[in-house]
Parts: sequence; C-alpha cells; structure tokens
Amino acid sequence: MIFALIVRLIWIQGINSSKLAMAVERQSTADIILKPQRGNIYDVNGNILACNVPAGDVFAAPKFIKNPEKASEELYKYLNMDKDSLYKILSNKNSEWAVLGRSVPLDNINKIKSLNIPGIYVENTFTRSYPYGKMLSQVLGFTGIDGNGLYGLEYSLDRYLSGIPGREISLVDAEGRKVGLPDKLHKPVNGDNIVLTIDSVIQGYTEKAIEKAYEKYKPEDGITAIVMNPKTGEILAMANLPDFDPNNPQDVPSQEYWSNPAISSIYEPGSVFKVITASAALESAVVTPDERFYDPGYYVVSGRKIRSWTVLGDITFSQAIEKSSDTVFVQIVERLGVDAFYKYIKAFGFGSRTGIELPGEVSGMVLSKSKIYPVDLATMSFGQGIAVTPIQMITAFSSVINGGNLMAPHIVKYIENGDKIIKEYKPQIVRQVISKETSDTMRYILEKTVTEGTGRAAQVPGYTVGGKTGTTENYAPGKYVASFAGFAPVENPKIAVLVLVKNPTQNGYMGGEVAAPIAQEILRDALRYYDTVKK
Repeated sequence: MIFALIVRLIWIQGINSSKLAMAVERQSTADIILKPQRGNIYDVNGNILACNVPAGDVFAAPKFIKNPEKASEELYKYLNMDKDSLYKILSNKNSEWAVLGRSVPLDNINKIKSLNIPGIYVENTFTRSYPYGKMLSQVLGFTGIDGNGLYGLEYSLDRYLSGIPGREISLVDAEGRKVGLPDKLHKPVNGDNIVLTIDSVIQGYTEKAIEKAYEKYKPEDGITAIVMNPKTGEILAMANLPDFDPNNPQDVPSQEYWSNPAISSIYEPGSVFKVITASAALESAVVTPDERFYDPGYYVVSGRKIRSWTVLGDITFSQAIEKSSDTVFVQIVERLGVDAFYKYIKAFGFGSRTGIELPGEVSGMVLSKSKIYPVDLATMSFGQGIAVTPIQMITAFSSVINGGNLMAPHIVKYIENGDKIIKEYKPQIVRQVISKETSDTMRYILEKTVTEGTGRAAQVPGYTVGGKTGTTENYAPGKYVASFAGFAPVENPKIAVLVLVKNPTQNGYMGGEVAAPIAQEILRDALRYYDTVKK
C-alpha cells in the first residue's frame, strides 16, 4: 500500500502535475472579455443620432450552479429565454462557460444581480440606441446582438466605431465569486465617434415632405429624396420610404427595408437626364441656347418613328429644355455623336460608383458603346435606356449648376477620438466636367424651366429656383417613375434636391405634378432655415 501511494504521489506531483494544475486553474479562475464602448454618431450640429445605453451581458459557469432548476425558474423571465432551454444550459456540468444573454436591458440586469446566484455573472456593457427612431434608418443601419455593425454606416465604419476589446482574468472561490483584484486586466479601448454632414433639421424637413407624399400618391415602390450642398458634395439629408426603426430592425416585412435605395437602386432618369445631354451639347458647341428647332411630336431615326410627349412646333433650344421636348434632344444627340456623348456620360460619373462612405452602392447600367445603335443613342438623350442611381444623378446634376465641377459626394464630415480629429473628409473635386460659362447658362435655363416650363410646382416665393422634371414609363403600362431635380438660389446655389416617386398609384404620375411639389416643400423649409439659423 505504501509503495502504491508513493507511485501515485510521483504521478500526481511529477508526471501529471502540469495537467492537474491547469484543471485547478480552470476551476479557480474566470476569463472574461471586456467589451469596449461603441463610438457615437452625430449630425453636423452635434445632435446624437446613434449612441449607447447601459445594459449587460449575462454568462453562466454551470459547474458552480448547485440548483439549476431553481436558478432557471428565477432567471428565465429576465433573459428572453424559455425555462426549459435555460435549464438545459445550467445543468450541463460539462460546459465551463455559457452566454445567456447579450445587451440585456439595465432593469433586467439589476434584477439578475439582486438574485445573487453563484455561477451567474454579469458584465456591465451597452446596447445601441437610435434616439430619433426611424430617422436616417437606412443611412445609419444597425448593430447585431454582439454589437458589431450589420448595415449602413454602422457596418461600413465598424472598424472605427467598434473599438478594441479588453480582457480580465480573476480568481474565483468555490461558489464562482470573484476573489480580490483581477489577476490580469487589459482595459478595452473605446471606439471613435463619427460626425456626419447630415443636418437633422433638413433631414426632418425631407422626411416630413416624403411622408405626406407617400400618403397622397401611394407609390408601389417607395420614395427617395436626397439633399446635397452642390458646391461641396456634402449630403445634408437622405431619406427613403418605406423605412424601419433601427431600435427594432427585425420588425419589418422584408429585409429589403434595410437597404438604402438612394445608393443601391437603379432607375431610368427620364427627362432629368436632358440636363446632362444639354450640358454636353453646349460645352461641345454643337448648339446655342437661342438656336431654333422644330418639334412636330416625333423624329425618325433609322426608319423608326420616335414619338415625343410634346408637339411644340418652332422653339429655341432653351425652350426645348423648359418644355422637355424629346424630339429636339434626339436631334441634338445626333450632332453630338456616340463618342462625345459617351465621353460626357463617363465624365459626369455614370456607370461608376461615387465612392460615398455608405455600403451597398451600385454602379448603374450603361450600355457598352460598341453595342449602341442609333435608336439607343436617341432614347438615351432623354434618359431612357440608361440606368442610374439617385446618388449618381444628384451628384452629376450638382456639377451642372455649381460651376462645372463633379464633386465626390460624402456623408461623413470627420472621425474623432476624444478631442482629436483622426480623419477628415474634405470636399474633393473629382474633375471639371463643363466650363463655368456652360454652368452659368444651364442655371438660368433651368430657372426658366421652373418659372415658365414643366417645373412650375417647384417655385418657392421669395427665392429663385431652378430644376428639371422627369417622367419615365417603368416597362409596364401605368407604371411610372416621377422625378424632379432642383436647386436654389439660382444665382448662388446652396441646396440641390432630387426626389423620386416610384410607381405612384393615385393623384398623378408626372414628375411636374408629383415630384416637383415635394422638392418645393423641402427647398422652401431648408431655405428659410438657412436664412434664419445658418446666416
């Protein structure tokens, strides 16, 4: 017996000592990951758009739980779990560690702490909150249960917002309670804060305007509106309907509600695209503003009669823009030719992503130049047969009226850590597309489009407004995309607006009667806001 004891002692203290020591260490220590606090997101005026509210993560060490049945009975109501599932976890003595709940609300955390159940651990943490509810939902996105960004800016800027986790290793007693100070402690590094170019006041005006329009026109495929500073490319507002509440992102009929149509959907721009064709024609000197044309209501291209919605007779080129004559634009693009027209399409940014900081942007669809036939060229001149994104369209439109510079659109102003700015997003000129002279000419032609042409509904008393309407049949009878791109003031543009109403089902379908009034409301409120607050 003495010999057997000696052999056993040698085995325990010598041969198997390291393995047994590790087992003792596992039973007497708790290794906990410390979550960093996620950075906040602010608008340009310092209003909090996304922040953190106190919560907690709940863990279990089943080996320390003496009465799993009683513990399950007391805990389940605070963990959004059913009692039987919780019991299975707590009674599994082969499991050293189990996660019972992430981002549990603070009230429930306090109740769990008050139960003081050995083997149940609570780590103070935070849950993501969006104080404005649905506002900017597709822009901001949301986070998952683990705190990582899943959609919107929460996803695309997750590397800045998320921070660096820490770690705590502590001794625990036989009941699983911490003993003394942590053996090892690596504090977490909190995430950076994001400041956007978004002005929540203008965002509010924009969302209010499209909500009213949504009720009035009942569009089958929603509404999108973007407000941009045309001189800097800064996004002042970006709104879509339908939307969702990022505080409860799962409460939607479809995950499609999470995507941002302003950057991820494509559409045929229709007559708004005539602004691009007209600018290219004026810049290339194939036409002058006062040159006269004849609009009989159609034009024949390669033996095919292309009909226009207008029959205007003898008009000038400027009037063709104001009254939106398809016939005149077919004649203009013939003069311009495929090579020159495609050069400007590319220069204005169509067919390429803009590079805005939001995830999910698509590049649109532009037919290969080698596959273009005369009829294709003709229809593209007035915005059919080409598919663009809303962010591309307002960016190109802004370059037409800002002096000719294509600005890189951006929605982030800067990223900060404490009082230190670690990254700043300054206005960036991608290229000069047209001259200042052509831009000046286009601005005043587009003003007459609002005062005398198809965009009359966009007029704002006391301000000069320019713009262009668009109506595109959406490949099915009775299905239309009504749009309007506008800006103000004409002499010194501060604001550019693009509005799309996709397949309205009542109270009209033309861009001038459906989209222009929405833009008018946004421009009116934003201009008054600038005059009273932003002087």
